[in-house]
Amino acid sequence: MEKYGPDTAFFSTNCSMQEPLIKSVVKGKALYPEQCCPSPFHALPNALGLKVENKGDVPYILKAIDEKIVELGMEGRVATWTAPIAMNFIRAGAEYAMDFANGKFEDKQDIQRAKFTLEKHAGAVRIRAFDAEKTPHFLMVVGESVIFGKK
Repeated sequence: MEKYGPDTAFFSTNCSMQEPLIKSVVKGKALYPEQCCPSPFHALPNALGLKVENKGDVPYILKAIDEKIVELGMEGRVATWTAPIAMNFIRAGAEYAMDFANGKFEDKQDIQRAKFTLEKHAGAVRIRAFDAEKTPHFLMVVGESVIFGKK
């Protein structure tokens, strides 16, 4: 930040470094586009000194983070996804597996059903299926971003 100024964006793929990185970014009023594993629960609450009273309550934590970001004068400088993607992969994957095991569908590589189930659990996500011949077992999932303090 000292060299490039406060409009420098910081990102790391190391989960254990998210909290100290967020603290440093907030202190220097820099930019934090999102975590390596985008989720409102991943490092942001601890880094911002928030007490999480409603564990797993996404709207609650998004509101708490937004209020803290505004209080810190960091509007428009910190973002994450609106849904905790790892938690939603587990929910959607479990439902998909149970539906298959219970005979609700027969093709275990049902791309449309996988997309539907992911969207149902993650809310606003963009899902792209790649070329089915070259990559039959691959979907790319991109979540909707929330930029805190931005109305």
